[in-house]
Amino acid sequence: MPVVKILLEITKNLYDHVSAGLPKEERESYIERLNELLDQRQVTINSLPATYSEDEQRMGRLIVKMNETIDPLLTRQFEEIKHNLSTMKKKKEKNTQYANPYQSVSVDGMYFDKKN
Repeated sequence: MPVVKILLEITKNLYDHVSAGLPKEERESYIERLNELLDQRQVTINSLPATYSEDEQRMGRLIVKMNETIDPLLTRQFEEIKHNLSTMKKKKEKNTQYANPYQSVSVDGMYFDKKN
């Protein structure tokens, strides 16, 4: 099977996977599959030949067209994951602060006057 055809199949799988959207549950398995597809694709891209037949050029145009859709979707999903992680971090900090509100208060009761 030609390398370009393999790349086209991997890109179709990646396109289908990303187009399905980021799930609310089971995100870890989604991200693992995404990384697997991206790794397969990179290995295939590295093994592409220097010259192409007309049929391979046609497949290449399809790959580029799908990639134009994949890139913005991946960027949006990355931003959503980053936002969710920062939200979770803030919630964790607030919960810790709520559970122990006097954690950062000085215990010796000393007061330093800043006036000279």
